[in-house]
Amino acid sequence: MLSNAQIDRFHTEGFLIVENLLDAALVDRLAARVEPLFNGEFETGVYPDEWYWNPRLGLPSASGQMSNVWKSDRTLASVVLSEKIGEICARLGGWSGTRLLSDSLWRKPFGASETTHHQDSMYSFYHQPQEIVVCWIALSHAVPQGSSIEYVRVRIAGRCRKRWRNFTPEAAAIAPDMEQAAKQAGIDRPDVVQLALEPGSCAFHHGHMWHGSGKNLLPNSIRRSLVIAHIPAESQFKPTGAYVEGGYLAGRYKRFGDDTMDESFFPIVHQQTAIDRRFSMPTAAMRSGQWFPDESDRTFCGSDRAIPRAGISGAREIP
Repeated sequence: MLSNAQIDRFHTEGFLIVENLLDAALVDRLAARVEPLFNGEFETGVYPDEWYWNPRLGLPSASGQMSNVWKSDRTLASVVLSEKIGEICARLGGWSGTRLLSDSLWRKPFGASETTHHQDSMYSFYHQPQEIVVCWIALSHAVPQGSSIEYVRVRIAGRCRKRWRNFTPEAAAIAPDMEQAAKQAGIDRPDVVQLALEPGSCAFHHGHMWHGSGKNLLPNSIRRSLVIAHIPAESQFKPTGAYVEGGYLAGRYKRFGDDTMDESFFPIVHQQTAIDRRFSMPTAAMRSGQWFPDESDRTFCGSDRAIPRAGISGAREIP
């Protein structure tokens, strides 16, 4: 599935590119569902949790985004609930199993504005343990001038003092918060990597990884992408009564007096067997703590370093 070298690269750089994860036929089926979905055609009859932009009310050059579209469309669900992708995230996170936290479907046409540099961990913190691995899948050609995803090297992800407020782009920059975090870490010129991905290729990144995308400057193009966020299988909501600012998307499914994350909304997509756990060894990156280059860095981002975890019972098999 993944080599030790790939896992080490993920923990060293904060992200990992996997080319041609999805075959061309599947990508074509996924891409063909994007416009109908934004037009309000929900195959299952269930609305996504978020739906921004539609062709009747939105500007032609505006970005479109949906959250938890897996509930609305079976083709998208076949990928969002993929055990293969879940297993990759478990290997990268050092987890014994993987639970879906959420998905996001994006369409960014010519002229669509930038997505401010941000960390996914800054708004995905309604659960514990507070760990997350994200898979960003290109459903069209993703190139720098066409608003492809871009990353800031791991040193900023590993040395941030806190989760900076975001999604407030300033007129002249798409990365004001990231640049502020970089200066705080003593980095004058952050190393930003712009990716070029073929349809069906993807990038996995750690929740603390700073990332974003530029404006789509390519006429007659629409950048389409699917983003899947995974957390450890044994994750639970934070204790009842705890105030979690910004946790509305996941928090709406929290039952009164119960911290369990219901599989109807947060399905387990991969679970190791006892044999898998027996032969699962920490990678060199996990053992050496490369994600936190020295002990003092733990004070910046917290101690959610990837470590193997015990399995849980009752996980259902998802094809």
